[in-house]
Amino acid sequence: MKLIIMFACYVLLASSGLILFKLGSANSNLTLSIFGLKINYSIKMILGLLCYGCSFILWMLIVSKSNLTIAMPLSVALVNTLVIIESCLILKEKITLTQGIGIFIVIIGVCVMTLGRK
Repeated sequence: MKLIIMFACYVLLASSGLILFKLGSANSNLTLSIFGLKINYSIKMILGLLCYGCSFILWMLIVSKSNLTIAMPLSVALVNTLVIIESCLILKEKITLTQGIGIFIVIIGVCVMTLGRK
């Protein structure tokens, strides 16, 4: 049960981190100059990086406690599906018919994978 909660937190943090990074990149009003390289960033970008960094720490814990042949496909499928849904709801991006069909296929695949495990 702890692994499922960690996995759910990982998926939420990874997808939210990507969405926050995208939101922050649209209005990056702070500039950092390192070694002559100027990097524009915003608070949302920093929050996105923090979420993504925390998701990476959770990912290391998940990998150490689970079967990688199950964890990797599930994480990719769920994060990608959630990013598409969040992009539609938060970023107001349009989901095409092929994306909708793809999400449906991914969800069916996730169900098949979880039913088949021991």
